[in-house]
Amino acid sequence: MISADQALAQVIGSVAVVGIERIALRSALGRILAEEIRSSRDIPGFDNSAMDGFAVRAADVAGAGERSPRRLRVIETVAAGSMPTVRVNPGEAVRIMTGAPVPQGADSIVPVERTRASGGMVEIMAEPALGEFVRPSGEDLRIGELVMNAGKRLSPADIGMLASLNHAMIDVYRRPRVAIVATGDELVDVDQVPTGAQVVNSSAYALAAAVEECGGEAVILKVARDTPEEIRARFNEAAAMDAVLSTGGVSAGDFDHVKGILDELGMRTLFHGVAQKPGRPFKYGLIGNRPMFGLPGNPVSTLVCFYLYARPALLKMGGHSALGLPRVTARCAADMKVANNLTEFVRVRLERRGGELYALAAGSQGSNILSALSRADGLLVGPARENLLKAGFQATVLLLSPVAEAEVGFEEFHRLH
Repeated sequence: MISADQALAQVIGSVAVVGIERIALRSALGRILAEEIRSSRDIPGFDNSAMDGFAVRAADVAGAGERSPRRLRVIETVAAGSMPTVRVNPGEAVRIMTGAPVPQGADSIVPVERTRASGGMVEIMAEPALGEFVRPSGEDLRIGELVMNAGKRLSPADIGMLASLNHAMIDVYRRPRVAIVATGDELVDVDQVPTGAQVVNSSAYALAAAVEECGGEAVILKVARDTPEEIRARFNEAAAMDAVLSTGGVSAGDFDHVKGILDELGMRTLFHGVAQKPGRPFKYGLIGNRPMFGLPGNPVSTLVCFYLYARPALLKMGGHSALGLPRVTARCAADMKVANNLTEFVRVRLERRGGELYALAAGSQGSNILSALSRADGLLVGPARENLLKAGFQATVLLLSPVAEAEVGFEEFHRLH
């Protein structure tokens, strides 16, 4: 068996970006930019007013105050969206609205609340600094300036920036389409109450949500019963996708139809078995260039292996640069037994105590106890060289959710390229 670190390196090294597509800007929120963006013009494209008020020459109103106002003749009103038609000469002012272009000759703006207008005249009751409340051309962006690099996850502000640069369409990395293949006679769908030895196909729903959380598109295929015909049919359907997640059929003693069908399809196995708990039977390989994740059947093992291996692979395929789960350091709140000679990923809750983070077991650590994973903030990494982590031991915890990140704060992203 290989180590967890070796398995991750092999998975990441075997996948590549799935491709680029051009989409409407309105659909680009959260997508990963696939092109460099430079400004095609100065933004703003003209000097404009930051306030409603009057555009003046600073020299004309030097020393102005409440008791010594300066009187100027108002020669025009300029609204946002219109252009001034006159030049401001000595002794003149232009009424101006926020965002409107500053007329030639004017070099400062006096806010309306510092003025008193009457008829065609205005009294300026405060001396502005030269250039005050004038937004200069190119203050935001200069022509040719780098705005965004490829690989950026697009936020609402980014969408607004791209719109201001007239990018109605944008190149983004394509989201990987992921087939979820569950195998087993015992599985029933979520709308069917299990009877006898049946169990609900919960892993398919958990995996679909996990795929979508990291930017992929999940397709849950019909459950494959334990016959070569059904298993072959499901994997043939999955061949249309960019990646395949299968659950079950990878442990010793399972029906061997899955292995036989994957051999038929030409799967090249990179490894089978990882020195970790849970998820030791995890199998990984390629069918052509398509990654095939043979996940264990127990629901906790399924999700833990997804987070550790499939998630970073799918992120890389979708153009992301930060691939690993956020991580923090936390102290064990109590003694924790961990597997000997295996890297154990312990489901833990996190608490702050006196400025430090403490990790507590989230429940029973059995690979079938999904409730413990549901309650967990993260996975505490139990080193393979240890079999007992004493209370106070400092360990790495991989955070599982944005909520956990927000509550505890994360120190760094583990980046693996």
